[in-house]
Amino acid sequence: MIKRITNPKEADALAKDIRDIFSSEEDESIGHYFLEHNVDSILEVFNNKQSLYCSCFVWANEENSKFDSVVIFLRDNNPKFGREIFTEYLWLSKNPKIGFKLLKTAINFARANNFEYISVSHTEKNPQKEKLAKLYNKLGFKKDCVSYIGKL
Repeated sequence: MIKRITNPKEADALAKDIRDIFSSEEDESIGHYFLEHNVDSILEVFNNKQSLYCSCFVWANEENSKFDSVVIFLRDNNPKFGREIFTEYLWLSKNPKIGFKLLKTAINFARANNFEYISVSHTEKNPQKEKLAKLYNKLGFKKDCVSYIGKL
């Protein structure tokens, strides 16, 4: 069952379950170059009721009292463009039937809450990157920029 996470205790449970099912080796092999997701850091910044209601929007799928998928979007009051952008922050799913439904849930929320722009991304190492690019194009997204990272 997909649900919006607005309670810090539920966010803690979600973080624990996500840590259990997404290994650091997996994060290294299909995630970002050089950097791993840091759940503790994410929780430190966003795990409070105000953030979970106003600026950090989290949906997760719970099956048999365990979370197996999550999507997080941020309200990005972007000074570069002078616009508010509904920006994907994290999208992980171990449940192939739910990943797209999480994204659609977030998109529907953004529309219902009058966001004008939405931004999504994928990592270059993701084996599903071509599939994601096709999906994003099908949903009307335009490829906007490409990022590079280096280690100093």
